[in-house]
Amino acid sequence: MFNFDENIYLKNGELTYQTRDTIEQIAHEVHEEGYENIFFISVGGSIAIMWPIQEMLNQITDVPVYAEQAAEIVLKGHQKLSEKSIVITASKSGTTKETVKAAEWCKNKGYRTVSLIGKEGSPLEKASTWTIPNLAENGVEFEYMQLLLFVFKLLELKNDFPQYERFATQIEHLPKNLLNAKKKFETRANEIAKKYYQEPYNIWVGSGEMWGEVYLFSMCILEEMQWIRTKSVPSPEFFHGTLELVEEDVPVFLVKGEGKCRFLDDRVEKFCKRFTKKLEVIDTKDFELKNIDDEFRWILAPTISTSLLVDRLAKHYEYYTGHKMEDTRYYRKIDY
Repeated sequence: MFNFDENIYLKNGELTYQTRDTIEQIAHEVHEEGYENIFFISVGGSIAIMWPIQEMLNQITDVPVYAEQAAEIVLKGHQKLSEKSIVITASKSGTTKETVKAAEWCKNKGYRTVSLIGKEGSPLEKASTWTIPNLAENGVEFEYMQLLLFVFKLLELKNDFPQYERFATQIEHLPKNLLNAKKKFETRANEIAKKYYQEPYNIWVGSGEMWGEVYLFSMCILEEMQWIRTKSVPSPEFFHGTLELVEEDVPVFLVKGEGKCRFLDDRVEKFCKRFTKKLEVIDTKDFELKNIDDEFRWILAPTISTSLLVDRLAKHYEYYTGHKMEDTRYYRKIDY
């Protein structure tokens, strides 16, 4: 595969799974202390991967689950956020200023936080009650693995997810499956990037537990890292505005998951097949998950799409645009 080291990737998967005991210990401590609700608080790509998990929890447990932008929560607060809440944050660098400020704000108010952190001794670690070490060098899917292990362990402890042990054991096979998915998608990733990298406007669509994935790739990759003008829209909202911009030469990318909202994706697909010649459907059902039960596929679907998009497709866009992912005009370059 282009610009990819399989051995490093599998090693990152092993390192991630090795944090399972730490994650479960933290979940036990949180459970024993008690909590009334869960708050996901972060920004950008980190909040994007929390939205799918919020969506899943809303279907599985009666524990209230909220997702809030870090920059907003410190200004407006939230009537449901209290010492009885558990706050989950994440920052690979541990220095994302909005997330750090939100964690410090929570600490000052006595709110407990669990943070996924990639850098030991970072400001976010110092502001957090508990920290989960993100040991992988890269790969959004590994952040998903850790978040899923943590929240589903919490659910098991309150008898909302009795399948946890089976799920957590099988998730060890996920990196190898995702590696195979990347290999299968590689040729198509190259074809898509080559065909569309010069398009003046793109539409990305998804729903349910896949919406965060669509948002993440369109904003954090195409806009931030590739400077490609992109519109992202949830499948149910597509028919309340965005559909009017679909013409035969307008690219529409539809990311389909395997949960209950798939029906809404099918509706978008049916429409776009009629009105654009540039429809690209990326369907997680096309990729096998060996040694993982089918009942968990809808939960793991975002890890499949992020492996295909944020990793493989992004690398090919970078090649054709000639624009390095780390090259930004403003982000982390100037004060704002």
